[in-house]
Amino acid sequence: MRSWEVGKLSNSNNLNDHSPSQHPSFSALSASNLTMKAIWNIIIREFKIIFSSRLYILALLIFPIADCLFLGGIYSAGFLEKLPVAVIDHDNSKISRNIIRFFNASPGMEVKYRISNTEELRDLFARQKAVLGLYIPTNTQKNIKRQKTHDITVFINSSNYIAASIADIDANTIIATVSGGIKYKTLNKKGFSSKQAKELLMPVKNDTAKLFNPALNYNIFLTPGLWMSVIQQLLILAGILAISTEFDLKTIRAMLRSGGASVLKAMSGKLIFYTFFAYVHFEILYRVLFPLFAIPIAGSTSAVIVLSMCFAFAAISLGMLLSSVLRTRANALRGCLIIAAPAFLLSGYTWPLEQMPVFLRVFSETIPLTPFLAGFRKIYMYGLGTEFILTYAKQLVISGVIFFSLAYVFTFMRIKKQEAKK
Repeated sequence: MRSWEVGKLSNSNNLNDHSPSQHPSFSALSASNLTMKAIWNIIIREFKIIFSSRLYILALLIFPIADCLFLGGIYSAGFLEKLPVAVIDHDNSKISRNIIRFFNASPGMEVKYRISNTEELRDLFARQKAVLGLYIPTNTQKNIKRQKTHDITVFINSSNYIAASIADIDANTIIATVSGGIKYKTLNKKGFSSKQAKELLMPVKNDTAKLFNPALNYNIFLTPGLWMSVIQQLLILAGILAISTEFDLKTIRAMLRSGGASVLKAMSGKLIFYTFFAYVHFEILYRVLFPLFAIPIAGSTSAVIVLSMCFAFAAISLGMLLSSVLRTRANALRGCLIIAAPAFLLSGYTWPLEQMPVFLRVFSETIPLTPFLAGFRKIYMYGLGTEFILTYAKQLVISGVIFFSLAYVFTFMRIKKQEAKK
């Protein structure tokens, strides 16, 4: 039996070799036509299978788009606004009221609670009713007028890291602004001009240039990465179903009949079908969902799609490998969950790969999402050209070839073993 073929079904239901080399009359062109015909038959067969099953339509068509809409909706605001603030004002002076007004005027803050002690603040924090607590002690205005250093305490509920970070930055900015305003008035009263007062207050000016996501929009930063994580799960799932379903439903012989009695042709047809299937999803993602949620792509959309197709090839091939090694569909799906669940966290998208332990970095590099997101960010956010993603595209293609080759070997051996038993 030749290594790349299982054979042709005969009347006795045995699989025998079927190779162009056994038919000298076949020309190279005829062999090529037969190969394309077999692959096309598999593609048509997969199309019929998908659209004849409500479960497949739901899992492979409706769920991914619905999930992307759901995730996009979560972060569509882009920024956290009107974080609830609780105030303990024991001074009740003009300056303390001005400080509270500054907090309430900030887009990220809203003074919602006036309380009398820290026990009440602790209770609000425990019930997730407040993110920040402002404590203004007695004699605040008196000490400021006497030019004495005076502390205003800011309590931050750090149980939510993102909200706590924003509250901390806003609080420091507001207090620094209030403090600067008080010092400015003091210098004016001492006879310094406005220009001199400003120079004394700010001897070094901070000129900050924020690049690539200047507004620090959380939707622009996080949503695309989450979408790609969902797409990877879809692609691995497609690769798993492409192989494991045939074994579970005992339709392998029907698959081989459609694929010209060749495992390689049958698997190639499935790979081509699901890769095109992924292309449709990526077109919807980049042409519809990105504009819908006002997420710009700084670079070429065509370059992103090319990289995405390399990603699809690697992820589908990985799914095929899982289904061929783990045998049953249930085990393959468990394998998919083990890989897909931590994939986004391990991808380096939110936490640098360099800061991870070595064994985690090695594992993350084998997951298609990691090189894809690295190249994707260079085009989508940095606006770089195609030459900057060639390394990642090559890594994905090599991974895909390895995954697909191993999947073919294991699937071929499994079919051969089944036929030997019969």
